[in-house]
Amino acid sequence: MAAVLIVSVSLLPGADALPSNPFKRHGGSLLPRILGGSDANKKDYPFIVYMSNSADSSYCGGSIISDQWILTAAHCIKSASAGDIKVYIGKADYNPDPSKAVSVAEVHNHPQYDDSTMVNDISLLRLSSSISESNAATIDIDTSTVGDGTTVTALGWGYTSETDTTPSTSLKKVDLTTLSQAQCGSKDTKFTGNDGERICVASDNGKATCPGDSGGPLIRKVGGKNKLVGITSFGTAGPGQAVTVNCGGAGMVSLFTHASYFKTFIDTTTGGLRSIESTKDGNER
Repeated sequence: MAAVLIVSVSLLPGADALPSNPFKRHGGSLLPRILGGSDANKKDYPFIVYMSNSADSSYCGGSIISDQWILTAAHCIKSASAGDIKVYIGKADYNPDPSKAVSVAEVHNHPQYDDSTMVNDISLLRLSSSISESNAATIDIDTSTVGDGTTVTALGWGYTSETDTTPSTSLKKVDLTTLSQAQCGSKDTKFTGNDGERICVASDNGKATCPGDSGGPLIRKVGGKNKLVGITSFGTAGPGQAVTVNCGGAGMVSLFTHASYFKTFIDTTTGGLRSIESTKDGNER
């Protein structure tokens, strides 16, 4: 599933309907696809959302981390204002009906985010009201050590083949394996190990996340409970190489923003997290 999470999707300016090809590359070089994945039951992942950004005609994923806060990638937002963003909560199928969207009150990109290097690729969105959907829930941030060779899972509605022109209508998941600094450092010179700012996984085996599927969650089970490890950020074949032009290709790695590394930014911005639990067994379509 060479990619997960939501994706760059194009909206016509001022229009509610999606065009025939809703995906758009970040910086002209990020491709949204999901390869090698399997269907995911939305009720098992009630924290995942997708959202539209009308400022640059894109779609991305995100995670519910508090009753009024969404965690996503800064490159999904860039200079967009709160009014440009719409969030879709509790949805099993990819069906961005604007009448069912939740509005955003505040956008908080990391103040040191760099769009050219993808450093500090993290953003927080405060919703205009607390989440009331009965099939939505928060996910806790994993603060434990992420070792090399750890199995993690990425989620999303991205393309399922290289020839697709529309997103997957159903949520997908894929298991990935973290790489060591020795394995990944030559591909991303800013990678200092999985307990640093970024988490690195192999993406040259037909299973990977691509930057176009940006903003969505990377998770793992801790004590039988899903915990948020990272945020889908970008992929690369090495310094000087185009960013994810060949998703899951030879020599590719995928990088995720390490959520717990930015815990101070998250806590300071949100003022503290308040959890919510799903009270509905099932998937809203």
